[in-house]
Amino acid sequence: MNKSKWISCVNEIGSIPKISKEFFVKDNIKKVILKITAIGLYYPYINDEVITKNLFMPGYTDYNKRVQYQEYDITSFVYNNSLNKIDVLLAKGWASSDLFGWSKHPYSKYPLLKAHIIIQYKNNVIEDVISDDSWDIYTSNIIYSDIYNGEIQDLNLESKYIKKVDVLEYKTKIIKQEGLDVTRGRTIYPRKIFKDNLGNILIDFGQNFTGNIEINIEGHKGDVISFIPSEILDKYGNFYNENYRDAKSLFKYTLKEGFNHLFPLFSFEGLRYIKLIECPKYFNIDNIKGILIHSNMKRTCYIDTGNELINQLYHNTIYGQLSNYLDIPTDCPQRDERLGWLGDAQVFVKTACINYDVHKFFKKWLHDLSIDQLNSGEVQGVCPTIPGHDVEVSSGWGDAITICPYEIYMAYGDINILKDSFDSMKKWVDYIKSSGDNPYLWNTGFHFGDWLGTDSPYQSLFGATNLYIVASAYYAYSTSILIKTGEILGKDMTTYKDLYYNILKEFRKTFLKDGLPIGERALEGNRPEKSTNFTQTAIALILKFNLCEEKDKNKLVEALVSLIKDNNMRMTTGFLGTPYILHALTENGHSDIAYNLLLQEKKPSWLFSIKQGATTIWEHWDGANENGDLWDKFMNSFNHYSYGAVIDWIFGGAMGIKVIKEDYKEIEINPHPSIRLGHLDIKYMTSRGLLHARWYFQDGSTIYEFEVPKETKAKIFVKDKVYIVNEGKYMFSYEGVNE
Repeated sequence: MNKSKWISCVNEIGSIPKISKEFFVKDNIKKVILKITAIGLYYPYINDEVITKNLFMPGYTDYNKRVQYQEYDITSFVYNNSLNKIDVLLAKGWASSDLFGWSKHPYSKYPLLKAHIIIQYKNNVIEDVISDDSWDIYTSNIIYSDIYNGEIQDLNLESKYIKKVDVLEYKTKIIKQEGLDVTRGRTIYPRKIFKDNLGNILIDFGQNFTGNIEINIEGHKGDVISFIPSEILDKYGNFYNENYRDAKSLFKYTLKEGFNHLFPLFSFEGLRYIKLIECPKYFNIDNIKGILIHSNMKRTCYIDTGNELINQLYHNTIYGQLSNYLDIPTDCPQRDERLGWLGDAQVFVKTACINYDVHKFFKKWLHDLSIDQLNSGEVQGVCPTIPGHDVEVSSGWGDAITICPYEIYMAYGDINILKDSFDSMKKWVDYIKSSGDNPYLWNTGFHFGDWLGTDSPYQSLFGATNLYIVASAYYAYSTSILIKTGEILGKDMTTYKDLYYNILKEFRKTFLKDGLPIGERALEGNRPEKSTNFTQTAIALILKFNLCEEKDKNKLVEALVSLIKDNNMRMTTGFLGTPYILHALTENGHSDIAYNLLLQEKKPSWLFSIKQGATTIWEHWDGANENGDLWDKFMNSFNHYSYGAVIDWIFGGAMGIKVIKEDYKEIEINPHPSIRLGHLDIKYMTSRGLLHARWYFQDGSTIYEFEVPKETKAKIFVKDKVYIVNEGKYMFSYEGVNE
C-alpha cells in the first residue's frame, strides 16, 4: 500500500464519485490481489462485478491515527490477456459525514481512496496497479449518501466522465483489517402496511433492528419511492421519529423502467417502522423487506426459560447487540450519534461474550481504545475519539480500558489482549491517582455517575448516587483488575497492591460509617436535595467490588434489601448499578429478591418495556409510559443494549456459571433455581465444545443436568454438596423447589 497515493474528488459533481482505472492483464496469471482502503467508505467492482458481500469498508477507526485495509483475491473476476477495469464508489461514511453537534467533517473534508492491485503471473513476474493521478472520476447513480441523513439514488443516471482524480496528502497508519467484516444478516419481513391517524402510510416490520430496507420492484421510469424510518409510534398511534434528532434518515429512489433493486450502500438506520413519503400505486408490501446489518459475529449461546417474558427479554438483548455491534460497540443505531460510548460497552461486555463470539470484534476496538488514550492516561467517553470535540473523562466510562480487556481475556484466554492493554490500564489508574488532592479517592471532575438512575426526579439524567462514591468505587475496581492482569503477566504489582489497600481504607473512611453508606436513603423519583451515598447502586457496587469489610457485609445486604422493599420491590439503578444489583443480591443469600426484580413488570424493570411491546432494549426504563407518553426526544433511544447486561446474571446467577480460569478451562456452576422461572436451559459453545446447563422441576424435586466440555474442570454445587467433575454428562436432583 505504500506505493499507492491517496486519491479523491474535491469538486461537487452531483453524485458520489465513482473512481475508475483500466488495467491490462496478460495471459498466464497466477493470482490477482486487490488491497484497498479509504478515509470514508468504499464499495469496489471489477469489470462491473461486485467482489464482496461486505459493507461499510474499511470500518470505523480514528482515521487520523490508523485505518484498516482489506485484501481481496480478485483472480476470478479479471480477464486473461485483456483490458480490465476497477470501479470504486467512494462515500463520506464516518470520516466526512457531519456529526451533528459534535464535529463537521471530523476526519477529512473529502473522502479518500487508496488501492493497490498486484498481478502475479505463473512465471513469477509481478505487475502493480496503484492509485495515482492516472485514475478517473465518473458520476454515479447515488446522488447523495450520508451515515446519518440517508441515501438518494436515481437509477436512470448514466455514469459520465468528469476528470482525473485529485491526489491528496493524508498521514495515518495503514493496517491490515483487525476487526470483523460488516455484513448482511437475517431478513426481516414486514408485518403490515397501514395508515396512521394522520393519514401517513406506514409499514411495520414488527421488530426494531439496525440495517436497511431492500426493495425489488418492476417500475416505470421516473416514479419515486421515498421513506423515513422510526422506532415507535406516538401515544395516538401516529408516526414518530423526533428522537432521531438531526438525523434526516431520508431514503429516496427514482426508478428506471423495468426491474429495480433498491438498497443503500453507505447508510444504515435503526428502525421498526417506515413512513412512505412517495410511492407508485403498484407498490405493495411484497416488494419490501428489512435486512439486518452488523458485524459478522458467530452466535455462541441459546437461552430458554419457562417464562415467555424472560424469553422475550433475551430476544431483545440479542437484537440489541446485533443492532449496536456494527464494527464498533455503539450506544444506539438511529439518532445523530451512533458512537462508541465506553460506558455502554463495559457494562455489557460479559453479556456480549455470552451471546456471540466477540473476540476479534473487541481486539480491534481495544487497540483503538489504547491508541486513543492520551499520554496523561485520560480516556475520553467515546472510541474512536472525535477530532475537534473532546468527550468528558468519566468513571465507569474510562474504566472500559481495564474492564473490557480483562473480560475478553477471561472469556477467550487470549493473553495478547492483556499484554496489549496492560500499559493502558496502568496509565489509567495512574491518571486517576493524580487527578485530585487525595491519591486514594477519585473525588474531582465531571462524571456521568449512575446515568439515568430513577432515584432522581423525572427526566433527570443523573441518578441520586454521589458521583464520587461511584468514581472511587470504579477506581478501586480498575486497580484490582490491573493487579490481576499484572500477576497473570508475571509482573511485580507490589506498588499497586499498596495503592489498592489505601484506596479501600480511604473509601471506607470517607463513604461509610458503621459499615453503612453515609447519607440520606434515596428512593424512586425522590432524590435528596443533595446526592447521597445511600442508594441501591452505591451498595451494589460496594458489594460486587468487595469494598466493605467482611463483618459489615450482612448489614449492607440488608440495607440493599430494605431499599428495594421500600421502593415496592423495584430498582432505582441506572447504567452503572443495574449490571451488578442482581449479582450483589444472589451472592449474598437473596436470590429471591433478585428474582423479584427480574420478574417485576412495573417500571422501572426489564419486563415493563416488554409489556409495552418492546423488541429491543430501551435506553430509559420509561422511554414510553403506560399512557404512551414518551421521554424527552433529546435522548430517548429504543435500541440501547446496556440494560441487557441482565443476561449475564441469568447465565452467571440464575444458572450460576462462573469462569474461574480463562477460556472456560475451569468453571463453577452454582445454580439458583426458582419455580417462578419454570426452567432454565443454557447452551453455550466454548472453544472446547458445548457447555450445556439445565435446571427444571419435576414431581416436587429440583433436577440439574450438565454437559461439561472437554479439557474443562467443573465445580458443581448441589444444595450442600460439591462435586468436582471433568468432561461428560451429569444429572443431580434433590427434593424441594425454590419459590
